[in-house]
Amino acid sequence: MADDANQVWTWDISHLPGKVKGHHYYLYIILDIFSRKIVGVEVHDQELGEYAAELLQRATWSEKCVNNDLVLHSDNSAPMRSFTMRAKMQDLGVITSYSRPRVSNDNPYSESLFKTVKYCPQWPVDGFDNIEEARLWVDKFSVGITLSTSIVALNM
Repeated sequence: MADDANQVWTWDISHLPGKVKGHHYYLYIILDIFSRKIVGVEVHDQELGEYAAELLQRATWSEKCVNNDLVLHSDNSAPMRSFTMRAKMQDLGVITSYSRPRVSNDNPYSESLFKTVKYCPQWPVDGFDNIEEARLWVDKFSVGITLSTSIVALNM
């Protein structure tokens, strides 16, 4: 549970399709569950704990929440449990939280955001030509989500 921003984040990795069948890119997203702000987002060509650790470090520095008892929730896949990621979390003072084994709906905030991404009207149904195109699309999407989240928060 979170009753303010930067208390609990959730993160996950999803596939972004390439134009060639079977080829895809990896979308890494870290989301604040209280504000629904995307605090970290990147696209890579592979799933690695090193990429996740670097993204987490940039996000915690950007949000100024190093050593603030931030909880980071994720599923149990390899990048989430990698030595590099766990070491980075310890260095940053981030507390780990993992989904229960074989429970697919234990990370609803991340999964909901991935569905929003993939059902966006501007979603390229034929896939992305290259990783640069995927990164540009995701950057544009995340800025739009961040702006709309801020507008909703201001109207509350």
